[in-house]
Amino acid sequence: MDKIYNIALADDHALFLDGISTLIEAQLNLNVVYKAQNGKELIDFVELSVPDLCIIDMEMPIMNGLQASELLLKKYPNLKIIILTMYREQSLVKNLIKNGISGYLLKTSDKDELLFAINQVLKGKTYYDGKLVDQKVVTNETTNFSPTDLSKVSRLSEREKEIATLLCNGLSNKQVAEKLFLSSSTIDNHRTNLMRKLDVHNVVELIRFCLKNGIAK
Repeated sequence: MDKIYNIALADDHALFLDGISTLIEAQLNLNVVYKAQNGKELIDFVELSVPDLCIIDMEMPIMNGLQASELLLKKYPNLKIIILTMYREQSLVKNLIKNGISGYLLKTSDKDELLFAINQVLKGKTYYDGKLVDQKVVTNETTNFSPTDLSKVSRLSEREKEIATLLCNGLSNKQVAEKLFLSSSTIDNHRTNLMRKLDVHNVVELIRFCLKNGIAK
């Protein structure tokens, strides 16, 4: 009889969680042993019973997928983890790979790709979304990103990343405001939040951080 693999899931959207669970349970060699709605719940379960694979959503309340995977891999370095997300940032993907994530899939992936990724990872291989490979996000390049920097990047909103990119391209606050059809005071607030989240103290440091960590090119 073929080995049955135990899989734990974590996603805060019940419909998505149930959909993945149903898909996995339909496979003869896969068994969903736990469904968590945040990273903290997942960690609590794994500490009681380590599964063969964890499939973790990046964005969750209380503890997100990035934080949960970092903690899990620190304690269980051989644990297989697949991250599901909508994010394609190069710095994010490269750091997850560097830190031991076995798979990285966009949530737009179809069911066949997800099942293929699961089986590849369970065989001890890695699998990263084909769209990311096409963009040359998954490479053998050496990076200088740190887990701390990666955690900071994961806290940024899409709007904050957009503003950071424009600032890195040399636009002033006023020019960014005009381009995005926002007020200068709104841009000021976003820039302040960016600097606070990234722990930088001026625009030069902000630009340096963004260029180093792939937020802007």
